[in-house]
This record gives sequence, structure tokens and C-alpha cells, in this order.
Amino acid sequence: MVKANPQPSTSGKVGPAVSAPRVDPEAPFLATASRPWRRFIVGGACLSLGLLAVGIGAASMAYRLTHLGVSGGLVNGRTVRIQAPVDGTIRDFYARPGVQVKAGQVLTRLGPVPLALSTGAASPVRSPTTSTQLASEQETLDLLNQQLQELEGQYQALQSTTVTIAQETVDQSSAAIEAAIAKATAARTKYERFRSLLEAGAVSRQEVDELEAAWKIAQADVEQAQSQQAIAQVTVDALVQQTPLQSTTEDLQSRRRQLLQAIQAQTARLNLSESELQTVQAQLEQPLTAVDKQAIVPIAAPFDGIVYSTQHDAGEQVDRSAVLLSLLDCNDLWVEALVSIEQANRINAAKPVRVQFAGQTKTAVGTVEFVNPVSVGDLTKARAEAILPAIPAKLVNRPLARVRVRMPPTEVQNQTHQFCGVGQSAKLTFGTQSLVPTWLGGLMPL
Repeated sequence: MVKANPQPSTSGKVGPAVSAPRVDPEAPFLATASRPWRRFIVGGACLSLGLLAVGIGAASMAYRLTHLGVSGGLVNGRTVRIQAPVDGTIRDFYARPGVQVKAGQVLTRLGPVPLALSTGAASPVRSPTTSTQLASEQETLDLLNQQLQELEGQYQALQSTTVTIAQETVDQSSAAIEAAIAKATAARTKYERFRSLLEAGAVSRQEVDELEAAWKIAQADVEQAQSQQAIAQVTVDALVQQTPLQSTTEDLQSRRRQLLQAIQAQTARLNLSESELQTVQAQLEQPLTAVDKQAIVPIAAPFDGIVYSTQHDAGEQVDRSAVLLSLLDCNDLWVEALVSIEQANRINAAKPVRVQFAGQTKTAVGTVEFVNPVSVGDLTKARAEAILPAIPAKLVNRPLARVRVRMPPTEVQNQTHQFCGVGQSAKLTFGTQSLVPTWLGGLMPL
């Protein structure tokens, strides 16, 4: 056993020896050998991130090439117009817009035409008066009265302004008279003074004659100013008494007379309409005979739906085939949009459609029902639909196509007060027939 030799200490004492740290001869080799592997791992990670970014970009590009997004889609639905089966008078009208009805529920009742109308008691020229027509005639009368009030205001304002101007003319005439009198007085004083000097031989006869002529001219100016003042005062008196003196005033008075005549005629027409309507209502309030009861035709809802719109009300007389109201079928809804012909050619009708309604993050899956070319004239035609699609500004004067997408049931369909969501906007994402790049080279159709 080998013992360590003691080493001398600084203090002069001998202590135990301290061994030096041992160095591994293979450590530098291991450190040098681990660096390539670290570089390889970092490089592989960077390469993976690059490939991931390329993959995401390629997937995004492929998605854009294989999908077409269309904004501005609208929820639409089928409406059925309920028409009057016979000529008659609406005795009861229960339908109100937004009300949910069941199949077979009575919406209105048509009764026979009142006796006062069927026997010709009403004017043969005028159609039977309704409450809507009476309200319209009352609005016309109110409008005429409003126009008359505005005209009266204009006339009074013009009259007041004209009187004020004429009164100022009188005041100016008074000032002119005073100035003319002062001038005439000065001329007379100067004339009399020179005439006294003429008797003393200090001035010539010619100078006195000239001063006398100037004095007479000044007196004539005074008389003329007084005459103008008299004319101005007559004008003021005439305007105060509302005597027409100007063409503008005459025009206003002519319009006033015409409005008064129109108001009288409209008042007579309104009184006649009120009398006719009271007669019709009295006939409707009379007890029905057995024959009349048999003649009443109830009109019921053909299916479960919502009252979408109404065109008439109780007490009105309607002709055969007149539209009484429209029913919305909430079980027959779809989303439609107008697209360009180029976009329509890209749509693959066999692929599902993503539907995202406004204000919602979730999407629903629908199916393409049809993609048809359409003209502006076709859009304006009356159809059995709730709303007519509007042409987007970017598609004006361009060939159009109409796309209809059947959508699955949604929560909005149960909200009858919102007409089952009809008119709600949505974004449609279609599958397309575009060409997409392949990793093997070239373009490959889907």
C-alpha cells in the first residue's frame, strides 16, 4: 500500500497531500462527435417546418381552387296566394301578418254583396267604397288643406312685405316734400332780397328775373313731391284693404281660389264615400237570412304556415280571383344567390355546399338544387316566392345565373315572428370543377 507523501504547508506544518482532478482522455472526442448530430437535428426541424409551411400553402391554394365562396345569399321560401273563389264582401278577416296558422284554420269569410250595392244604390261610376279608399280620400283632403294653409302664409307674408315697402315709400315722399319746401323757401327769400336791391339800383333786372324763375321751379318741385306722396298713400291704403296691385298677388289669389274649389269637391266626395261606407256597414251588421248564411264562403289555410302578407280587410268588396293574403310555407325554405356566368360554370352541383348564416359561427351543409341562367326580366316576374333576389352592384349589366341551395332545418325556422328566417343573409361555399396542381406534375381535373 502506497501512502501519500505529506506536503509542507505555509504554516510550516506538515498536512495530508491533495490529489489533482482526473481528466478523461476521451472527453474531447465525445464533444466533437456530438456536434454533427445536433446540427442534423436542428436542420431536420427547420426542414420539417419548411415542408409544413409549403404543405399549408399548397392546401390553401388547393382549397381556393376547389371551392368558391359567394356572399349575399338570402333565405327564401315558398308562398301561396289565397284568392277569393267568388265575388263577395269580406265579413270576417282573421289573418294578420306573422301569425302562425294550421291547415284547415279559417282565415276569412266571404259573404254576399250588400243589398245597397247589388241593387245599384251606389253610384255606377264609382266602385264600392272601402275603409282603405275612405282613408285615402281623407289624406287627399288633408293635403289640400295643408297646401291652402301654406298658400295663405305666403300670401300674408307677401302682403305684409308689400305694405311695409309702400309705407317706406310714403315716408321717403314726406322727406322729399320737406326738402323741396326748404329749397323753395330759400329761393323765395333770395328773390325777395334781390328785388329790394333792384329798387335801390344795386342789382340788375336780369338777376332778379332769374331768381324769380328759380323760386317758381322750387315751388313746382314741392307740388310734385306732394303728389307722389299722395299716390304712395293710396297704394298703402289699397294694400291694407287687400286690393290686388301686382301680378304675383293675383297669381296667389288665383291659386287660392283653385285650392278652395278642389277642397269643396274633395269634401263632397269624402262625404259621399262616408255615406256609402256607412250603408255597407249597416248591411253587414244586419242579421243574416238563412239564404245569406248558406252563401257565406269560409276560406281556410291549405297547409301549416305563417301569414306573410295581406291585401284586404273586413268590410271590403272583392272580385273573384282577387288575392286576399299570402301564406309562407316554413317547411319549404332555401338559400339562393345571384352569381356571374363564370362563377356558375365553376360550381359542381354534385358537391355539398357550406352555408354560414349571418351572425353565426357554425356552418350547415346544403345541396345544390339548380343553377340556371336568369335575366333581369325573369327576376321581376311574379313568382310563388317570399322575396325577389336583388342584383349585386358588381353584377349589374352582366350575364347572371341563379343558384338555389336546399338547407337543413335551423332554429330560426321555429321563430314565426321572424317569418322563419326569410330574408336572412348567408354565405355559400361551393365545391368547384377547377383544375388543381398535382405533385406528379401538370394539372389534373377534379
